[in-house]
Amino acid sequence: MRLLLAIIICKLLYFAGSKIGKGSSLPGQAALALCPDALKRVKLPETVIAVTGSNGKTSTTELIAHALKANGLRAAWNHEGANQTEGVATMILRSATLGGKLKRDVLLFESDERYAHKTFEAVQPTVFVITNLFRDQLTRNGHHEFIQGCIQKAIETAAGKGRRDRGLTLVLNADDPYVSALAEAGKKTLGGLQKEYYFGISGTALNNAGPTRNELPGESFSGAAGMYDDGAFCPVCKSRMQYEYRIASHLGDFRCAACGHCRPQPDVEAAGIDFETGEVRLADRTTTRIAVPGLTGAYNQIAAITAAAAAGLSVKDSARTLDGFELTGGRTERFMVGGRGGTLLVSKHENSASYDQSLLWAVGQRKKCAIVVMVDSISRKYYTSETSWLWDVDFGILNDSNVLNVVLTGRYVNELAARFAMTDIDPGKITCIQDNAVLRSHIEQNTGGEIYALTCFSDKDKLLKSLK
Repeated sequence: MRLLLAIIICKLLYFAGSKIGKGSSLPGQAALALCPDALKRVKLPETVIAVTGSNGKTSTTELIAHALKANGLRAAWNHEGANQTEGVATMILRSATLGGKLKRDVLLFESDERYAHKTFEAVQPTVFVITNLFRDQLTRNGHHEFIQGCIQKAIETAAGKGRRDRGLTLVLNADDPYVSALAEAGKKTLGGLQKEYYFGISGTALNNAGPTRNELPGESFSGAAGMYDDGAFCPVCKSRMQYEYRIASHLGDFRCAACGHCRPQPDVEAAGIDFETGEVRLADRTTTRIAVPGLTGAYNQIAAITAAAAAGLSVKDSARTLDGFELTGGRTERFMVGGRGGTLLVSKHENSASYDQSLLWAVGQRKKCAIVVMVDSISRKYYTSETSWLWDVDFGILNDSNVLNVVLTGRYVNELAARFAMTDIDPGKITCIQDNAVLRSHIEQNTGGEIYALTCFSDKDKLLKSLK
């Protein structure tokens, strides 16, 4: 009876919340308060896919959902992006029958990397996708080695006592030494019932992809980018790591001479990426296209293809159905200012790798341009005014002859100005705008070229309002 009431309450609260644009977590929270073991009592499909990582969770989950649906599989998935236990509960219980059964072929959900182990206590994934591990939300998560420990605990929970019969398949980023090291997490418990699928990008894939930070003046292709080197030491034994090449930050072809931890051979590997057309050529010559060309999109797409393969679909079928698929998450948006075109690039809060890729994408377009950077909010999950993460973002990428102007704005414009003062960008190109009300007129009258505007999720609407 408690389960029935929990499902009814969840459905009603979700219906009411959807009318006002809310209700992704509260219905699940209320349902679990009434029936704490509701998720354990719902009958789930045989295939349960969970996706986590620092960057790309939401996009990868949507890509997987589309691949499943396009290939005839019915999937329940948390398209709102609420990824902690309450949000996952909302999605499952509102999709369940009153009898407590989820009539879908696949359950797919994005899971918060810090709290995935909590969710897995109630919902056991059969396929666990880990996109990457980067510096992310300093106040909340600290260093990504801490998050690596959280995900290891999640794998151990998913493979825990009484769960050996279903097994576990890990879908791991072969280029990320922190992620690939997690392959050992569930083996002691699961033995031969754990499988791994790897995805990655080859060192030759970026030959026609435009500039990477490692190819800009003064950088070595095998060296670190930015102001730190998270790939300097092996995450397994802490010895010095060696690289044949790097793609971004600590992602690349790595090897530790001390313990042998090295890049595994990917099951799905991008052998070529064209940033002009968006075409991604896989090692088996299968091709697919990403709607918004860029390194981030390529990683998300091949992660989704690999996850679909782990769930039983063929690589060719998934690549075909994802060809040119446009995400609905609103990470990019076009606008006009004074007859000039502009693109909004949304980056993840407090995540230097996300900002770096947005900067690289903008510079990689090779157009005369003006760059607008807004930092008005730090987090949408907790209160903080901590801005030290700005020093992890490689704003020096904008030291390019095509960048005509840089406009800084938002509540933390002074902190941005201090950070930009430590780059080699010509100070004459940089302007600080304290009042967002005059941002549009300043851009119209004092900047030139295409406009690229960078901000985070929380500031997206504020910036668009100022520009439109």
